[in-house]
Amino acid sequence: MDYLYIQEKLSMAVYELAIGKGDICSRLLDAFHELVTLTPENFPPELQEDWNWIYKNLTKKEPTRNSKGEVIFGSVQNTLSHIRNSTGSKIASRILDLYYRLDNYNNAIN
Repeated sequence: MDYLYIQEKLSMAVYELAIGKGDICSRLLDAFHELVTLTPENFPPELQEDWNWIYKNLTKKEPTRNSKGEVIFGSVQNTLSHIRNSTGSKIASRILDLYYRLDNYNNAIN
C-alpha cells in the first residue's frame, strides 16, 4: 500500500500544529481538519493503535445538537474546549510521532 497520502495529511497536520494561529486547542482543531478523512485501516497495522489513540483523545466528548438533532458543536470542538494545555500538547506530540513513524515505515519498505 502507498502511504504517501497519509504522510501528506500528517505533514499538513504537523504544519498546522507548528505554525498555526491560536492556542494548542485551536491548532489541534485545524490539524484534525487535515486528518479527518483518515481511518485506522489507512495505516500500517503497527501504527493503527497510535492513530486510534489520537482519534479517541480528540473525540472524547459527544457533539452538541440542537432541538432538531443537528450538530451545532462537533465532538472534536467539544473535546478541545474541555482539555488542558498539557493534554493538548500530548496529543500534538503523538501526531508528530506518528508522522515520523510513518516516514520511517515508508523508508523501510521502499
